[in-house]
Amino acid sequence: MTKTRRTVIGGATATIAGCALAATAFVSPTAAAVLTPNIIEPTPGETQLNLIGINDFHGRILDGEDYAATVLTAQQGFTEANSLVFTVGDHVGASIFESSILNDEPAINILNEMGVDAFTQGNHEFDKGAADAIDRIAPLTDGPDLAANFVGPDGTKPFDEYAIFEVNGVNVAIIGAVTQETPALVSPDGIAGYTFTDPVEAVNEVADRLTASGEADVIVASYHEGAPFSNVSLEENVAASNVFNDIVNGTSPAVSAIYTAHSHRTYAYDAPIPGSEQTRPVVQGGEYAGNIAQVVLTVDAENTVTAADSSIVPTMDAADAPAEVAVDPRLANIRAIIDQAVADADEAGSVQIGTLTDDVTRAKVYDETGAITVEDDRANASSLGDVVATSMLESVGGTGRAVDLAVMNPGGLRADLINDDGVLTYKDAATVLPFANNLSVATVAGDTLKQILEQQWQTDAEGNVPSRPYLQLGISDGFTYTYDASRPEGDRITGMYLFGEAVTAEGTYNVVAPTFLAAGGDNFRAFTNASEVADTGLIDLDAFVSWIQSQEDGVAPNQQRNSFEVAGFPSEPIACGDSATFQVSKTDMGSLGAIQNTELTATAYVEDQAGEATTVEVGTATVTDGAAELVVTIPADFLTDTFEIVLEAQPSGSYVILPIEVTCDDDGGVVPSPTETVDVPDTTTPPPAAGGDDDLAATGEDSNVMFFGIAAALAALVLGGTLLLVRRRAMVE
Repeated sequence: MTKTRRTVIGGATATIAGCALAATAFVSPTAAAVLTPNIIEPTPGETQLNLIGINDFHGRILDGEDYAATVLTAQQGFTEANSLVFTVGDHVGASIFESSILNDEPAINILNEMGVDAFTQGNHEFDKGAADAIDRIAPLTDGPDLAANFVGPDGTKPFDEYAIFEVNGVNVAIIGAVTQETPALVSPDGIAGYTFTDPVEAVNEVADRLTASGEADVIVASYHEGAPFSNVSLEENVAASNVFNDIVNGTSPAVSAIYTAHSHRTYAYDAPIPGSEQTRPVVQGGEYAGNIAQVVLTVDAENTVTAADSSIVPTMDAADAPAEVAVDPRLANIRAIIDQAVADADEAGSVQIGTLTDDVTRAKVYDETGAITVEDDRANASSLGDVVATSMLESVGGTGRAVDLAVMNPGGLRADLINDDGVLTYKDAATVLPFANNLSVATVAGDTLKQILEQQWQTDAEGNVPSRPYLQLGISDGFTYTYDASRPEGDRITGMYLFGEAVTAEGTYNVVAPTFLAAGGDNFRAFTNASEVADTGLIDLDAFVSWIQSQEDGVAPNQQRNSFEVAGFPSEPIACGDSATFQVSKTDMGSLGAIQNTELTATAYVEDQAGEATTVEVGTATVTDGAAELVVTIPADFLTDTFEIVLEAQPSGSYVILPIEVTCDDDGGVVPSPTETVDVPDTTTPPPAAGGDDDLAATGEDSNVMFFGIAAALAALVLGGTLLLVRRRAMVE
């Protein structure tokens, strides 16, 4: 049957100055059963409210027919009149190509067709700015758009705080709130003047008013914010995230069910209500039309909730839907929307722009059988992230701008480049980079660059750890760094090098980044300390397409990781002839087809007391699962100084440079200091620079000195998987 659009019987947009009223809590269920992954069926003789939450759909329109069949089937036992369907944010944005190329209108049309009653705002609704969310996206939806904690420049709230629906004779209020982290996740220029307040405080303030006024019998919170992990206990997720703790333990007892989103996790918890022996459901349905989150609330004659069941239901195949659902004309209408979108997108995206030699992908997480469990591991280095960063560097450098390195936020990479037939199309590139960010050049000091890398360990502006506690930046070829995650916050980066030369605290470096990142997005606030941020006028997708077209031999995966974790730095200088043990890990990429390193070899270039240069092997180690225990033995008979170590893993050729302190006997002689530059494996090319062939873009150092060092000594040095040790004068601070 065709669903009649539910009538909204309440809903309010309030000013920020609205005063909180006294709250009288609803009685919540004594127990909440978790029934994942089954569709919950009605209990005969009971008055029940069937709630269906959709989160992080992200324009996955190709799954729209199956998803709609699941949503309709989950309502069948209760009837649609006794069900309420709503999104928990990010219904658009970061979408597949077939939706994004059409401004996500097919995604909204599909959600409207399947009968979504209310739309909570997510951070991706603001990808193109507040004006786009308010004036374009919201008018396209058939239900009210909710964001109780989004405040305009004039103090009013552009979206409804809540909406009230009559469900099975009960007035049910949905209060929507978006992550307070949104300003760090979208371009700041697009939301200038707008404020994202604390979501829990906003929900509670509305819940208090609804309780005092008696407008709603049952209240449901819809938070576009969530827990960091799937498949862990409620207690573990609460302990891991202050934000999630606030949601679980800070949301008003007047709220009978809590829906969450944003972190793309799946869970259905029976969570204690603070100050009570009762419980309530706290759920999230994962991502990308993979599941629905179903909660069924049972109410008594006074419309008080007495029981709750919850389930995360996997999306079914539409062909397996019950007969009544299978013939529902809405499925045919959704199929028509999908087919038209695919046809329109195919025409726009079918142009070949280049070739692909192998898969170039985001990082993955695998189980013990080798099966992929997470398609987009943003906490690990990826071939795609580094390839895109390198394309940005070379594209901007090709315009004549002085540039040194480029960084790419992992959340900006929304698909993989899979080598099905060796052909790369415009659609392939657009699917990877759907956000249409301009590219900026941020001029930063070396210490600011270090802060940027330190902020991969994420905290928000208030110091809270967000739902994704670590984000691994994609970095262009030629920049390497070492880190030790066990060190204190702000002191984890232990060395940074640009084409073999140490990055110094006082040095100045030009960093290419998407405008979103250069404005401090994704909590990389150190970018705001840049002395200058220049908009290049290049759009990331346009630059990526042009770069792909310039790759005559095709686009190849980057197998060389540019950062290793190295623990075991000695607290005192190492004496000549003594050994030091380093725990080296994270030597491998996390992408599909990543080379698994098996060996770490140490070779040192040193000068002895007589000033003679020589190459010495100082250690080897076997690499297993990207980790090795490396024992380095320092050669005897050379001066006390600071030294640099180049660590190279084979067979990938990945390398990093490691500064250490060495103490040796001094016979009173002083040998000339060699160049500060470390000769590195021939695995990268320097970026294009504006200053001519002999200028290093930002530092002004002569490139001949930089890459050739002491010509006679380095000509004899064969790296071949080495650990290189040379004297130097400057340390990164």
